[in-house]
Amino acid sequence: MAIIYDGEKAKFSAVIYEDEVITLREYLQEKASKEIEFNFNECEDIHLAVLQLIMAYKMNYSASYSFGDKVKIFELVLKGFVESENNCN
Repeated sequence: MAIIYDGEKAKFSAVIYEDEVITLREYLQEKASKEIEFNFNECEDIHLAVLQLIMAYKMNYSASYSFGDKVKIFELVLKGFVESENNCN
């Protein structure tokens, strides 16, 4: 498993494939309204469906990110996502 869940922390390592989506969705639904810390320090790449869940959570609740030294495309996507410019209504 490439995502380790520990309370309100989710640590991502290696490559996160699409098969992690359901488990992550269940985790986020269980933690809804809590501040989640997403740790991507050891993550090499991440599937778009997983990114969408993370961005949707951050749109509705509080979340923080930590990244490794080497900038990855998914980091730019997450940092460039501005919740106020999107409307879910």
